[in-house]
Amino acid sequence: MKHIPITRKLVSGVATLALLLTGGLIGQSTSQAAGLPTIRVVSPDFNSANETFAADDLGRYYAAGGRSFFKYVGAGSTITITYLVTTDGTTPAADKAVSFMVNAPYSGSKATWEVNGKAVGASSDSATGYGLLVAGKTDAAGKVSFTIKNTNTADSAMAIPASETQARATTGRVQGNMKLVIDGLTDMQQVMDLLSFDITKAPAETLPGATPTPTATPAATATPTATPTPTVTAPASLPSMRLVSPAFGASNSVDTTSDIAQYYSAKVRAYYTYIAAGTTLTLKYLVTSDGTKPLANKEVTLQVNAPYSGSKANWLFGSTKITIPASDPASGADLKGTTNAMGEVTFIIKNTDTTGTEAKPAAGNSPAPKLRLYGTFKPVIPGYGDKESDVDLVTFDVYAAPVVKATTITCIKGKTTKKVTAVNPKCPTGYKKK
Repeated sequence: MKHIPITRKLVSGVATLALLLTGGLIGQSTSQAAGLPTIRVVSPDFNSANETFAADDLGRYYAAGGRSFFKYVGAGSTITITYLVTTDGTTPAADKAVSFMVNAPYSGSKATWEVNGKAVGASSDSATGYGLLVAGKTDAAGKVSFTIKNTNTADSAMAIPASETQARATTGRVQGNMKLVIDGLTDMQQVMDLLSFDITKAPAETLPGATPTPTATPAATATPTATPTPTVTAPASLPSMRLVSPAFGASNSVDTTSDIAQYYSAKVRAYYTYIAAGTTLTLKYLVTSDGTKPLANKEVTLQVNAPYSGSKANWLFGSTKITIPASDPASGADLKGTTNAMGEVTFIIKNTDTTGTEAKPAAGNSPAPKLRLYGTFKPVIPGYGDKESDVDLVTFDVYAAPVVKATTITCIKGKTTKKVTAVNPKCPTGYKKK
């Protein structure tokens, strides 16, 4: 998923507050963004009166056409959810890798569940704050199903509502939010249905899926062999694009991989460090076919001021000026390069910021200030999605360059005297400093 952005932007504090106040990620239908992949719930049925996308202002965080529903179910209920995934709103996406978030991040979900024999806890407010992430793959018809069993007791559940369309509780709500995402895409790159189940003291029930197809069932049932995703079972087989120079580690950078982990492959790395305004960066990447074997003569792309990263730094690549992206899904520039015989490719980029810079940090691994000026660099191997390759994303925070004053020295050669003024003045050949 959304897919992050660094890196993809995380939900803002305002967005988080809004989601917590509503108790979940819920939504209403808007005109769908043309051509985007879609994730639509097929079953169980949801009442259209319980669709709240617009009411919760989720259009700021999700693609147009998104929907969000809530449904009251009894404590202890077993629910099979079936989705239809398409490539463009119409064409079924067969054999597509997806991820099912139970008690999705930032949703305030407190209901408890069991999926494939695994207990699901409450959600939390972080990019990986889901109670449980379940991998799946669509069948030939673009469908995939997941079965969840609620484990709340009647004592911990809410009162039975007067009707199935009764307004959501404003306090004491016990609910679980479900979110399915297409691997490698961001929340703005796919149109999705967000589902919330409010747990009541009503008798437990079984909500079956709409005849889930056998090929999709393994991703949703307790069959252990169907659970792992490709990035878990065979991470070594993924191509990679690693930053080999300059080198960064715990002593000179801050690791932020956890912020984007859900949107990228298992071995992706993300971090930020600091540079002085006006610095020229020579970034050398090593590109491999499987994490080991170099890819020679391979075209690669370096996204400067990467999509969804919030980058606002200014750069110069040759004679090309790179500024703030025109929109969240865009980058400041997509630079092209080709690897040499050793699988290496180099990009030389100069920072051109003169205002709005940060104060100089104490060290390269210092915490970022509240007000930042930075640029995120994201390498891309054409033809591979965010979960189909292992890459390094690095963010450079720009601090004000130190002011260096020129000094003057006097140089002599016999009876001849010369004064030299410079930042680091040196006497001409044959002269000596007086």
